[in-house]
Amino acid sequence: MIKNLRISAFVMSISSTLLIADLAVAQEQVALLPPELIEATSPNMTPEGKFKKAPPWKIGMSFVGVGNTWIVQMIEETKLEAAGNPDIREFIFTEANWQPAKQVADLEDLIAQKIDALIVAPLAPALVKDQVAKALEAGIPVINFGTGGDILTTTVEVMGGGERFGEVGGKFLKEKLGGKGVVWALRGIAGVAEEQQRYDGFLKGIAGSEITIGAEVYGDWNYAKGKQICENLVLSGQPVDGIWFSGADMTRACIDVFTEVGKPLVPMTGESNNGFLRAWKTAGVDGAAPIFTPGLGPATVRAAVALLEGKSLHTHYYSSPAPIENANFDSYYRPELNDAFWVTSTLPEEKIQDMFKK
Repeated sequence: MIKNLRISAFVMSISSTLLIADLAVAQEQVALLPPELIEATSPNMTPEGKFKKAPPWKIGMSFVGVGNTWIVQMIEETKLEAAGNPDIREFIFTEANWQPAKQVADLEDLIAQKIDALIVAPLAPALVKDQVAKALEAGIPVINFGTGGDILTTTVEVMGGGERFGEVGGKFLKEKLGGKGVVWALRGIAGVAEEQQRYDGFLKGIAGSEITIGAEVYGDWNYAKGKQICENLVLSGQPVDGIWFSGADMTRACIDVFTEVGKPLVPMTGESNNGFLRAWKTAGVDGAAPIFTPGLGPATVRAAVALLEGKSLHTHYYSSPAPIENANFDSYYRPELNDAFWVTSTLPEEKIQDMFKK
C-alpha cells in the first residue's frame, strides 16, 4: 500500500513538472515583448485553438485618444507591427478623443465591420462592457490594453503603468524626503482609469509617512498645461519639497519653470521619456522614472495574432520594468535623439533615427 502511494506521488510530481514545463514553453513561444519588459502575471491560459482562424485577418483597435508624445509613438509602433505581418489584411485604428460615448460608437462600428480580433484600451471600462461582451459572443477575441480587469471580461489583458507606476514615484519621494514634507501632485486627465490607478499607486507609495499633499492639479499629461500649472504654483509661493507627476511631459515643463524663475529644484518624478531624461541630466534634478514602454501597443497586436494562430496565452500580462535611476541612467538616455522619444521602443533603429534624430 505504501509502495503504491509512493508511486502515485511520484507520478503526480512528474505530471506537475510536465504541466509547468508546458506552460513555460507556451509562454516562451509567444514573446509579446522582451522578458525584461513584460511578465505573465496569471497562471491561467486561454484554450489552445479556441480562436484559431485562417488568415488573412482584420484586426480592430479602439484607443482612448491622442494628445501626447507617448501615444503618438505607441500608435506608430503598433501600426508598424501590424503592417509588417503579411497575415493581417487590414488593421483598423480608432481613437475616442477622450470621449466615452465615442468609444462605445467606435466599438460598435468595429464589430459591425466583422473584425477577427479586437484590441481595446477602455477609457471607462464599465461603459464598454456591453460592446466587449458582444464581441466575445461573436467569437472575437478581445485584448484589453490597460485597465478594467475587475470590470471587463476579456480574453487577454496586457497592462503597464497603473498602480506600480505611481508607487515608484511615491516611494522615491518618501525616501528622498525622509518621510516628511509637502509635495505637489500633477495628475493626468481626470476620469481616465489609468490616471486614477497611477495616483492610487502614488498614495500607496507615501503611505505611512508624514508627507502631505500641498497641491493637487490635473495637467492632462501635457507640457503646455503642465507648465502653466507649475508657473501658477511657483508664483503662489506655496511650499514644496518634492513633486509627483503622472506623466513626464509635465515634469519637463516644471523643471523648465523652476530653472527660468531661479527657484531651487526639488526631487521630481518623471517617466521614461527622452526629454525628461535630458532635463534630468541638464538641470541636475534628483529624479526617478518608471518605465512605461510604448511597446505595449505592438504587444497587443502580437497577442491578437497569437490567438488567431490558435496559440495559448496567459490571460494577464504586466509591464513594470525596474525604474530608471542614477545608477542605470546612461543605459537609457539617448542624447542624439529629440525630446519626443520614449525609451524601450520596439521601432527599428533606422526608424528611430528617422523619426527622432535631433
